[in-house]
Order: sequence, then structure tokens, then C-alpha cells
Amino acid sequence: MRDFNLALVIVAAVVCVLVFIFNVYLLINYQHPDDVNQAYFPKFIVVWGLSVAGISILMLPTDVANRQACKNSIYNRACNLTIPMKDLWLTIYVVDVILEFFVIPFAMFYYEGDQDK
Repeated sequence: MRDFNLALVIVAAVVCVLVFIFNVYLLINYQHPDDVNQAYFPKFIVVWGLSVAGISILMLPTDVANRQACKNSIYNRACNLTIPMKDLWLTIYVVDVILEFFVIPFAMFYYEGDQDK
């Protein structure tokens, strides 16, 4: 059972890195030609936001696989070898709220204000 959770942690880490690399590729491939060497902060926010969105979608299969590790336990808190998914879900939700209400609007105003120069 310990090997299963180690494999799940390794797979989750590799998938997070692949999601980040894929989002960087999307940004580089589809960016406007005039923005190639400028506006790094909004580009970072775009990659970060897409990565958080992709990771939040991929957390559901991770949660299912994590629960399968302790299916013989009476309740989930009895198994100590699982990933703390409740904390991860809460972290993703908090990061989503911070991105949506504070960071992305600031990045949009920063990007629009930078174009006037």
C-alpha cells in the first residue's frame, strides 16, 4: 500500500510539471507577434491560471485513486498513508478565488495600461 501512494505522488508531480510545460507551449505558440519580448507578468498569470485550472480538473481522478488506497479502512481518517486531499482541494479553491478576484483583474489593468505607452 505504501508503494501505491508513492506512485500516486510521483504521477501527480509529473502531471503537474507536464501541465505547466503544456501551458507554456500554448502561450508561446499562440501569443501575438508584437508581445514576444514584453508583458512578462500577464504571461506568467496566464500560464499560472491555466495550470491551476488544469490541475483542479485533474484532482478528481487523483482523489478517486487516493480513496482506493484505503478502501479496507472503516473511515478515511484511519488510513495514514494517503495524500491530504481535503487540504489540497481547499488550497486549489483559495488559489482560484485569489486569481479570479485579485490577480487576473490587476494583470489585465497592468497590461492595458502598459499598451498606452
